[in-house]
Amino acid sequence: MTWRINLYVKSAICSALCRVHRFQSAVVTCDGMLPVLHGGGRVLIRGRLAMRGRVARCEFGATRNGRLEIGDRVFINQGASVVANHSIKVGDGTRIGDFVAVYDSDYHSVEPPHPVKCAPVVIGSNVWLGRGVLVLPGSNVGDHTVIAAGSVVRGNLPARVLAAGNPARVVRELTIPDGWRRD
Repeated sequence: MTWRINLYVKSAICSALCRVHRFQSAVVTCDGMLPVLHGGGRVLIRGRLAMRGRVARCEFGATRNGRLEIGDRVFINQGASVVANHSIKVGDGTRIGDFVAVYDSDYHSVEPPHPVKCAPVVIGSNVWLGRGVLVLPGSNVGDHTVIAAGSVVRGNLPARVLAAGNPARVVRELTIPDGWRRD
């Protein structure tokens, strides 16, 4: 019974913290450590968001000029980082695994003549990003796609595929009917 009270209390605190940071959110539940929140930009959570931080905190939000849009029934696992400097959209029913990083900016120049790269990231609905996936600026992941653990997503991945590697490439097509969602 104690763990349930803890979960409810942490979820209430997490929802309140989201509102303090001026996130537009519905229900936010937290299991484990509270997430690191980045305010300053625009964050829109369209439905239920669940986060787990038993070993490492989740990190999400938007910096000053950034926009983060998260759909309904999204799950973010421990150690994951989803912070928008430009624009990140995450579709309904998406599962973001342990220690995943979603970047829409390089954050700094690699060498003087090349400016910082910022490009929007779109992750479709019912997507599963496996443990340690890295999503780079300008990436688009189609609906119902699964990205294997440790993969680096750069560019576009179509809907209903399993992708793996560095850079992530299509391994095979998935047979997923419309309306099906991961539990």
